[in-house]
Amino acid sequence: MLEDARVYHDATWRLLNLPTDSSQLSGVASVNKQDIEKYLRMLGQELQQRQITGEILLADGAVMLLVVQNREVTKDIDAYFKPEQANVIREAARAVADREGLADDWINDGVKGFFYVQPPTEQWAEYPGLRVYIPSLDYLFAMKVVAGRPQDIEDIKTLAHELKLSNAQDALTLVKKYVPERLLVPRIEYMIDEIFE
Repeated sequence: MLEDARVYHDATWRLLNLPTDSSQLSGVASVNKQDIEKYLRMLGQELQQRQITGEILLADGAVMLLVVQNREVTKDIDAYFKPEQANVIREAARAVADREGLADDWINDGVKGFFYVQPPTEQWAEYPGLRVYIPSLDYLFAMKVVAGRPQDIEDIKTLAHELKLSNAQDALTLVKKYVPERLLVPRIEYMIDEIFE
């Protein structure tokens, strides 16, 4: 799906707060599985009206919620959009936002900066107008390790358990499978060592 995934070294995470109730226009909120499915279905409907079948790759908290199921809510929906579809997906997402009272960028592609190579993917869902993919859990593990945000630590531990990683060396070997060596700064190795102490 992401044949032309590229490295975006200067990408920043744009974390959004999504309302679970369409009457909420701002403030701290979160989305659950039903909210995500509802908004993605609506996005597909908007894309279908534009005579396109969009493809997105979910990442971060949405995958942790939907696949790993280590939480009931997440505060944002991060996704990678195919570059040739990015503008029309954003346009369709704005239409959903207008109708549901969401922020214009309720689904964001700030995560694109953490796709260093083509990730192994599988289709998670298909709605009319939209195919939704997820990365393999080992790829998600590597992304979270590289991001290394404080809020990622518990997810990294959960993914390590899911992947049956029992030591820092195995974890680092997995990260190196997907992340260029030049990006593996000492902070990453220290964090992995600390997690497996």
